[in-house]
Amino acid sequence: MRRVFFSWMLSLGMAALSACSSAPAKKADASPKTLTSSDSALIQKVVESKKETPKVEVDLEAAHEFFFLAKNMEMRGDQREADFFWKQAYKADPTSRYLGFGVAERLVIAGEDSLALVEAKKASRLKGKRTAAQYALLARLYVKAGEADSSRKYFVMGLDSSRYQDMALLYDYSLFLEAARDEKELVRVYDILLPKVNYISTLFQRQLSLLLDMGKDSAVVDLFGKAHEATGDKQMLLQKVRGLMAMKRFKEARAVVDTLTSAKPEDEEMTIMVLSSLPGDSAYAFARKKYFEDGVKTPAVLCFIGQYEYDIDMRDSAKVHLLQSVDKLQGQPKYANRAYLGLVNIFASEQNYAEAIKYAEKSDSVSNGDTRMLLASVYALADKYDKAFPLLDSLMKFWETWKPLPGVVDSANLVQLQNEAQIKYLQVLDIYSRALIGEALDFEKDVRADSAKKARALDNRSRAEVMLETFFAKDSSYNRVRLSMAMNLERLKRYDESFRHFDFLLKQKDFSPHEFASMLNYYGYSLIEINRSVAEVEKGYKLVLDALVIEKDGEAKDAYLDSKAWGLYRLGRFDEAYQAMQLIDNKKMSRDDVFWEHMAAIQEALGLKKEARKSYRKLLKLNPKHPAALKFFGKKK
Repeated sequence: MRRVFFSWMLSLGMAALSACSSAPAKKADASPKTLTSSDSALIQKVVESKKETPKVEVDLEAAHEFFFLAKNMEMRGDQREADFFWKQAYKADPTSRYLGFGVAERLVIAGEDSLALVEAKKASRLKGKRTAAQYALLARLYVKAGEADSSRKYFVMGLDSSRYQDMALLYDYSLFLEAARDEKELVRVYDILLPKVNYISTLFQRQLSLLLDMGKDSAVVDLFGKAHEATGDKQMLLQKVRGLMAMKRFKEARAVVDTLTSAKPEDEEMTIMVLSSLPGDSAYAFARKKYFEDGVKTPAVLCFIGQYEYDIDMRDSAKVHLLQSVDKLQGQPKYANRAYLGLVNIFASEQNYAEAIKYAEKSDSVSNGDTRMLLASVYALADKYDKAFPLLDSLMKFWETWKPLPGVVDSANLVQLQNEAQIKYLQVLDIYSRALIGEALDFEKDVRADSAKKARALDNRSRAEVMLETFFAKDSSYNRVRLSMAMNLERLKRYDESFRHFDFLLKQKDFSPHEFASMLNYYGYSLIEINRSVAEVEKGYKLVLDALVIEKDGEAKDAYLDSKAWGLYRLGRFDEAYQAMQLIDNKKMSRDDVFWEHMAAIQEALGLKKEARKSYRKLLKLNPKHPAALKFFGKKK
């Protein structure tokens, strides 16, 4: 061929020369024509079209035969022979995209990743059906080669091709994104992958961690919701409700809890959680609905119902529900303690101190000492001062000398811890002082008290005064402490100091009507009793009348009527005083020596000797050493 071509070129050249020699001569000044850009493009196009594409020889028959041999070897488990025949099949048909990727896959299995990538690249340029598996192979090979951009490209192409149904490819893509630290895309991929793997724990926790780190609280809540829908796991629903509550999405949380109909622990916790976000009446109605209608019949929900009933003074119902719940809450100390505390208050208000102590001790046992001050208070109410004072001494010493642990000294919470310790210390002072005053009052009421008890009463009040002054110096805003000071100073006969505190307290608004009425009566009666001047007695009488207006139908009505009668007696209005005394329920006051002292004195002032004699005799039975009674009967003290 080469010689023929050369001869042809030579003859063509000679012909050209002959033609040139016989052609007329051109003008010497004619300049050559310049090519334009469009001319160049046209020439290039012609040149490209004239290029000869290397012809690829394809032997389809051989390719098919080798392919079937390869499959046969694979079925027999002879992978080495199978690989050989795969290569032979591809060699016979190098235009087959399918065979090219098949060879690349087997190179990967053999550990020849670099060669596999070469073959996969070559195969990717061939015509044929493009599959997700082919893109996945390229993506994984580019990962091993460290070519991140190409890896991402083929992962996305593979997932798009499979419509994101290839879980293995999704998982591999997630590993790639982890390495690339592309958290935003990783969250998207996990969101697709998790439902396909039924929210497997490892992936779920990783997705949760990512969302929390990115501050996507709403997405976290949605994640738990989707997991619950897919798995039915109530723990997931519980976490969703917790998230909604934390984000103050209370209506959504309530809507979830409204669907609960079983008594599982998660249902109970979710119900209690939502109750805390509702106002009192709504919370009570919701709790009753969940317990009595929806089947969330758990002791903790019943305990909440009982607590609320106690708060609105439905004492009988509260007691029933708290007692029903308390024995079933043994494994739930948090809720059990709430029931204990409610029962302590109920039994203490009923003056059933044995039961109050029982539940106060139970509360102390499950609260790690957090309710020890309450226990000391109940002991004091029950006149068990031998148990109350040692507890209070221990608490006083602890909070008086409290210091933070060394590791907390530089903590941002140090100020808060110090404030909490200060509050605890003040609480101990308050409770301890009231316990001392309570014991002193018992000694003072004891008509048979010897000189030692009387001295003990005075010492108690003096100690209480020191504690109250210490409290007041640290925080003078607690008006109930000021009230304790005022009453204690009155008993210590430091009247002017006491009455200054009372006058201040009369202007305050933070007492309940019952408490305010009690204070009015105490102050009024004190002014009447010491009888220093008519003006003070009249002031005291008016204060008692104000107390009666507030407590006209209350339990303290009889005591306030007694104070009114004594005020009228001091003012010389004996008939009116006697009328007031006759309004009092004598049965309630039958054991009250002060009542009989007043009755007898008023009867004597009215000249009712016979009636006065009977009253003084009753007084002597209660207080054999009462000076007024002894004087009436002409006896010496």
